Amino acid sequence: MIDLTDVEHVVRDLERKAEISREIHIASSKKCKRWADLILLLTIILTMAITFLSLAVPFLISLDDNGKNIFGIVIALAGLAILFLSISDRIFGINERYAGHIQGTKLLTDFIRDCHQFRHVEIKKYGEEKKLMKLDSLQNSYSQIQQLLPTTNISDSEFLKIKQQFYRKVDISRKLDEDHNLDIDQAMKMHEMTENLKK
Repeated sequence: MIDLTDVEHVVRDLERKAEISREIHIASSKKCKRWADLILLLTIILTMAITFLSLAVPFLISLDDNGKNIFGIVIALAGLAILFLSISDRIFGINERYAGHIQGTKLLTDFIRDCHQFRHVEIKKYGEEKKLMKLDSLQNSYSQIQQLLPTTNISDSEFLKIKQQFYRKVDISRKLDEDHNLDIDQAMKMHEMTENLKK
């Protein structure tokens, strides 16, 4: 006979790993989104600057032949910069990586829901054999999801910060479940003070 707590412990561990992985993919998607937004902003600003300069400078400033040549070179280089920025997504695949992280977040969220449903509802209904089958199914699902997820280019320190933020969020969420009127900002400050005292 299998121990119910062992099955629940394994599923809870899978759920925790998926939650941390989801936080990593959320952070990675935000990083990709920031880069994509920055590239778009730079493209717009440079395009506007080139348009303004190429239209206004000849009328506002009288340039000699040497000045006109230098101005033409500057405009051409700025045009090359815009070209690079506009094709940088094709080169670096920023939006593709962003979409992959968002999709990974959705897959992990569904998996977390399945684990939660099993631990809180299904485990009490199922017989021993069905519990083992469901556990095996969840383990296989987790393995398949991990293979589908895009790689995350985060450092060890970024991973640890994300993990720490996740546990902080979980702790404050538990307190919020107990006290619905909890001042979240104050709870976060208290949590940070407690962590600093432990150091």
